[in-house]
Amino acid sequence: MRADTRLGLATVLAMGLATLTVLPLTSDRLFVPLTWLGTLLLCTLGLVLRRRGAGASLTFATQLLAVVIGSLVLAYGISGDPDLLTRYPRLWARGVLHMQTQSSPMGADPGVLLIFVTTICLVAALADLVVSGLERPAWAVAPLATLFAVPAIGLGFDTGVLSFACLALGYLAVLVADALNRAAAWNRGLSADSSRSEAHRTTATGTRARSTAGPAVWRSAGLLAGPAVVLALVLGVLLPTISLPGLGVGNGFGGNGPLQLTDPSLDLKRNLNQPTNRVVFRYTTDQPGGVYLRMAALPQFSDAGFGNTQIRLNTGTNLSEPPGYSGQVPRVRTTKITSVDFSSQYLPAPYAARTFTAAGEWSYNSESLTIVNSENRSDELTNLSYEVRSWDIAPTAEDLGRAGAGSPADGDVTAEVPRDLPPELVELSRQVTRGADTPYARAAAIQAYLRDADNFTYDTQQRPGTGYQALVNFLTVDRRGYCEQFASAMAMMARVNGIPSRVAVGFLPGSQVGDTYDVSVRDMHAWPELYFSGYGWVRFEPTPGVQTGSPPPWTVPTDDADTPSASAAPSSAPSSAAPSASTAPSTAPQDTPTTTTETTTSFPWRTVFVVAGAVVLLLLLAAPAVLRVRRRRSRLDTDVPTDEQVEAAWAELRDTVLDFGGTWPEGTPRAVGRELGERLPPADRDDLGRVATLVERARYAPDLGDPEQARGLSGTTTSLRHAISAPAGRARRLRAFLAPPSLFRRR
Repeated sequence: MRADTRLGLATVLAMGLATLTVLPLTSDRLFVPLTWLGTLLLCTLGLVLRRRGAGASLTFATQLLAVVIGSLVLAYGISGDPDLLTRYPRLWARGVLHMQTQSSPMGADPGVLLIFVTTICLVAALADLVVSGLERPAWAVAPLATLFAVPAIGLGFDTGVLSFACLALGYLAVLVADALNRAAAWNRGLSADSSRSEAHRTTATGTRARSTAGPAVWRSAGLLAGPAVVLALVLGVLLPTISLPGLGVGNGFGGNGPLQLTDPSLDLKRNLNQPTNRVVFRYTTDQPGGVYLRMAALPQFSDAGFGNTQIRLNTGTNLSEPPGYSGQVPRVRTTKITSVDFSSQYLPAPYAARTFTAAGEWSYNSESLTIVNSENRSDELTNLSYEVRSWDIAPTAEDLGRAGAGSPADGDVTAEVPRDLPPELVELSRQVTRGADTPYARAAAIQAYLRDADNFTYDTQQRPGTGYQALVNFLTVDRRGYCEQFASAMAMMARVNGIPSRVAVGFLPGSQVGDTYDVSVRDMHAWPELYFSGYGWVRFEPTPGVQTGSPPPWTVPTDDADTPSASAAPSSAPSSAAPSASTAPSTAPQDTPTTTTETTTSFPWRTVFVVAGAVVLLLLLAAPAVLRVRRRRSRLDTDVPTDEQVEAAWAELRDTVLDFGGTWPEGTPRAVGRELGERLPPADRDDLGRVATLVERARYAPDLGDPEQARGLSGTTTSLRHAISAPAGRARRLRAFLAPPSLFRRR
């Protein structure tokens, strides 16, 4: 098999496997055979053009034209409309809109099909350029990894080990094809040797034995590829986009239809120290007292502290019932909120929100009742007025005293105590709750310990350490901190004591001004939520009263709650203290069930397009330098006839002069050599004169005379290049490398 055919087939195989990595984005599989066919045609076209002497630039330009024509043909086949000038851009716009509004995997759409086939074929043309056109097979990893990176980065969850295996095997195929070509080139001339080598000796039947280089290459590929793939998989499971299913390893996010949200606690410290305490929200409510405006809940606890996990979002404005709450319908509160000067992807709302009315695209998570923008846009909240109807779940201390620590649906996250949690934190958590014999008593003891002014001081100044170290410093060293430290400390201590917990972030109720509550930027706050049977997630307040005022009444034990009777078994349902169903408002939210569970997390196409555009721009900017370097290496090749070497060296010197802003003199080679030599040191002047003499002999004499005169011509040319470029400054050198003028001049 010819070398170029082998590389072409390897490119087709690699692109075919890489195309499979895009499958998680759409449920429409029609793009796969279409892109396979397009890749085969493009690589065949490139092979034919290169065999007919077309250069890399012409071949790539022709392939791009073929992609455009093929895309138009596909658009006509999809629509059947002969007016492609108007129909084609509409199909693209339709596909973009579909990708922006649908979750992954998306349903079938003609516009998406057109976009996928066209873009993947463009990547195939680029892969053929670097593998066969520029003869840099190792660079094939760039276009192949581009296809892998789109779902890996855009989706943000495990793309699966099979997806990575497709990428690795395709790239390995290109490398093996290149190795076979190099092996064939290495022993190509051995058949003319008189030695009876094993690879080229004549058999008894008169036929020539095949070279044994091929099996050696395959053995080497196996020996190198095996450990390399294993190492790549080991490293891959440490990345957030790959995990090995069933083995319990890897840090991938997992889940179906997830969305990785920003961490609202990142803005907490900054907002608490704003120089001006401006109002960011105003709200009115139809029930007595203000409300906490809750933005998000952070369920995951690790050495980085409490943070977000990926969540599934559901459409609709009717939220699920509060997780874990099994009592009668409590009091319903209606809150009308206006965002005065605040931007966030979260929609602040009282807990437990049941319905909301807000302009824009919003979705919710059924586990945390977090409401977020479906497109991850923060500007939707700016100057937004909206209404939220919520349940005021307010158990009594006696109720919680009889309840046990429940088991939430996400208990594998919210109840987990990390194995690497420092032992001093574990010991302190148990010491604080010593003597408390119920989950509620232990929770109340932790809150009382943290709110005690003799133990801790509220202070918004930044303290050293992060994660575990910050908690160690806060609880055992300086004992100073703000709401985030108090909330994280209580949530951590609750988990050690067997109570599922998470940290919520939002705003304090604010200050009442007439019938309106003003919430300022310094009211941003964090608090823990603990899970109890029958009541679900219950808010506690460990932050000292200097910032928060009195704690929620249900978090302060009464005599009955502090010493529950032995016969009072933990209840899985709230007491009758909650209002009866007959007294509940007739418009209670449970009468309008949440019927939609469709995930609507949108794929971040804007980010992907920006990244892809940046990559394409970088490739375009790097193309002149790559082509110039390739041309130089080709000219300095010593495996060509001597007269061709001489002409190539002379052309390289000419282009070097042009690249560094000089002008190439007119006249014979000797005249050119004399004029250019005046700008060079004596030693380089003599070398240039010898090269000019060789050029004249190569052009006008029957032969070069003594062929030994051309020995070392490549090294001499390189030395002359350095001498010509030596006077140039740094800016000129950079320009000569990135945008060499010789590459664009008319030849």
